[in-house]
Amino acid sequence: MKSTEKKASWLELFYDIAFIALVAQLTYLSYAHHQTLLDFVNIFLVAYVIFIAWWATTANRNLKPTETTTDKLLIQAQMVGAFLMSITMPDIFEGQYTGFFFTFGLLRLLQAGTVWGMYIKHPETKPQTNNILQGFFVAAGLWICAAFVPFPYTYPLAFSALLVDIMTPLTTGKGNATRYLSVKHLQERLGLFLMLVIGESMIVVALSNTAADLSIAEPTIVFAGLGMMIALWWLYFEYSDQRQGIRPKNLFLYIHAHAFLFGSIILLSVGYKLAIEQTQTFVAGWFVTAGAVGVLLTLTIIRLMLHSRVKKTFLRSGVYLLVGVGMATAALLTSTAQTLIVLMTLLFMGAAVVDSNFRSSPLSAKPGRAEDYPELQDM
Repeated sequence: MKSTEKKASWLELFYDIAFIALVAQLTYLSYAHHQTLLDFVNIFLVAYVIFIAWWATTANRNLKPTETTTDKLLIQAQMVGAFLMSITMPDIFEGQYTGFFFTFGLLRLLQAGTVWGMYIKHPETKPQTNNILQGFFVAAGLWICAAFVPFPYTYPLAFSALLVDIMTPLTTGKGNATRYLSVKHLQERLGLFLMLVIGESMIVVALSNTAADLSIAEPTIVFAGLGMMIALWWLYFEYSDQRQGIRPKNLFLYIHAHAFLFGSIILLSVGYKLAIEQTQTFVAGWFVTAGAVGVLLTLTIIRLMLHSRVKKTFLRSGVYLLVGVGMATAALLTSTAQTLIVLMTLLFMGAAVVDSNFRSSPLSAKPGRAEDYPELQDM
């Protein structure tokens, strides 16, 4: 099926609603729990779990041209699972893992079942070894086991499950027939999820401002955050529009770079919230620094996957990164989160202005046709 014929459906957009709660919940919990190394391990693990939950369904819908009544019911059942994950997420940061991991394990079983359904409906592309399906079922089993083992053994199991989930699509089994992903649909879905993350994370900042005593500092931070999100829009969406339908050089790296981009935006939002309340300005500065550097790095990787002029793209992004780190270092030495946020915003705005005037030749690919991705097969 041609990628130009595949669009994000109302069902997919409805499914995304469940992740509004997950992203907002993680942002609030990251704000409340960032005192220990274990807190940051939990933040990373939960963030990647959210992305896997979203991506598994997105990839499945990308490969299916129609939506039957059964498809709709299965997607809505997965939405229920995502809402339950949001409800049980706070327990993770209190040392209770059963509800969250067990719910996610059941969700992964349901998602693996949709892959099994594709094998049944499309036996001509079903691999003889069932490697993809087996990997997903193994990961689901590991997540369920992680829910019931005591601390600290839950973490080796959870990270093993995460690794299996991430790496399974790269495996190739006997008789594996290559499937096709609609590139334009893939880019559209990733862009929509980015909008969701930006919107929900910034809502957290706006709500925190309503409870603060307004002075010059608080509105400055809020508008600086808005400016940074505007700059991010220019840097991501304008570039993506210029390269619609172009096959990434490495689809696996392209997709998972987005996972880290989404996580970096959450870190930025936590930094804004801390800075507005002016209770932990130095910690706020580190959150903003980590988030901004993460955004710059992931945007660089995403662009490298779509760009023919690798050296020029890398060098320009490298300059932005060095300038950003320099600004962050100077601001952190003064322990002024407001200064850091304003400087970072100016950096992003400057990058967006320069980038909007930058044009170069795209990769020599044929936009609008289904591309062959051996690294993501039979999902």
